[in-house]
Amino acid sequence: MNVLATKRSFFDIFIVGAGNGINAILGLLFFTAVARSLSIEDFGKYALLTSLLVSLSKIMDFGTNSLFVAKSITKPQDYISRFFSLKLILFLVTSVVAGIILYKLDLLSFQILKIFLIGAFGYGLNITLFAYFQRMSDFVKAVALNTLSATVKAIFAGSIFFHLLSVDLELAYAIFSGSIFTCILLIPWLPKGFWHPKVSLQNVKSFFLEALPAGISQIIKEGWSALANSLAKLTNTFSEVGIYSLASKIADIFTLISLSIFTVLLPRNAQRKKDNEIYDMKETLLLSGGVLFLALVAMVTARYLTVPIFGEKFSASLGLLNILILAAAITAVHSFMDNYFFVEEKTKTLMKIGVSKLIFFVGSALILTNLYDLRGLAISNLLASIFALILTLRIIFKRS
Repeated sequence: MNVLATKRSFFDIFIVGAGNGINAILGLLFFTAVARSLSIEDFGKYALLTSLLVSLSKIMDFGTNSLFVAKSITKPQDYISRFFSLKLILFLVTSVVAGIILYKLDLLSFQILKIFLIGAFGYGLNITLFAYFQRMSDFVKAVALNTLSATVKAIFAGSIFFHLLSVDLELAYAIFSGSIFTCILLIPWLPKGFWHPKVSLQNVKSFFLEALPAGISQIIKEGWSALANSLAKLTNTFSEVGIYSLASKIADIFTLISLSIFTVLLPRNAQRKKDNEIYDMKETLLLSGGVLFLALVAMVTARYLTVPIFGEKFSASLGLLNILILAAAITAVHSFMDNYFFVEEKTKTLMKIGVSKLIFFVGSALILTNLYDLRGLAISNLLASIFALILTLRIIFKRS
C-alpha cells in the first residue's frame, strides 16, 4: 500500500465528505421544515415525488459519468462531445419515463409534471458538471455544485421556520426542484474545452453500449429509495410512505459517505491503472471499517434526536431506524467498491450484482412486507444489502 497516496486519498475523502455532510445538514433543514408544515399524507407525496426526481434524474447519468472519468484518464481521447450529446438524449428518455411513472402512481398533473421536468433538466446539468470537475480532480467545486443548491433550500427552510413563508405540496416540490439550477454559477470555472461541447451523434451509440451495464446497475442503486417508497405505497397509504421515507432519509447519510469515497477513489484508481499499479484493496477495507463504525454512532444518535427534530407524528419511524441505517451503511461499502469495476473495465459484473440484489430485494419484500408491514420492507432492505456486499467481495477477491 502506497502510504503517501493513501493519505492523499483520505484527505480528499475528508474534504468531499465534509462538504457532502454540510450539504446534507442544509438539505435536512428544508426536509424538516416541509415535514413539519405538511400533513403526513402530503409529506408522503412530497417524499415520493422528490425521491422519484432524484432517482429518475440518474437516467441522465446511466453510468456515463464514471465511464467518462475512467476512460478520459486511462485512455485519453475526445470523449466530451459524445458524453454531452448522450446527456441530451437521456434527458428525453427521462421525461417520457417520468410521465408514465407519475401517472401509474396517481401523482400526474400538469403542474407536477412541469416542476418535475424543470428539476430533471437542472439535475442533468448538475450531473454533467459533476463529471467534469471529478475528471479534473477538483473535488471542492464538485461538492460546491450541491452546496449552492443546499444553501438555497436552507434559506427557504429558515423562512418557513420563522413563519415568513407558508408552503403546500406543490410549492415545496418547486423549491426542491428549482434550487438545483444554482450549479450554473460554477460553469465559468470549467476549462474552455468543457464550455462549448459539440452536439454530435458520432460514437454516441458505442459510448452508450459501453456504459449500459454500469447504467443498469446505477439506476437500480440510485432508484432504491424511490423503489422502496413505491413498494410502501403499493401496500400502504401515503401516510405510511411518509413514515418509511423519513427513516430512510436519515439512513441516506451513508449514501453521501459512499459518494464521497467513490468520488475520490475513481480518478485516483484510474490513474493507478494507467501507471500500471495494482488496486489497493487494503485501503478499501480500511474505509469499509470506518463506515460501519459510523453506522453504530448513527444508530444511537438518530434514536434520541428523530422525534424532537421532526415531531411526534413520526415516532413510528423509530422502529425502522436501526435496520435502515445498518442497511445503508452496508450498501455504502459495496457501492464505493464499484470504482474497481470501472477501472478494471468489468462493468458487466456491476450489472449482474445490481440485478441480483434487486431480484433478492423485491422477492423478500413481497414476502416480509405482508408478514411485518413496513418493518418487513426494512428487513428486506438489510438482507439485500448484505447479499450484494458478499457478492461484491467474493468477485473482487477472486479477481485480485
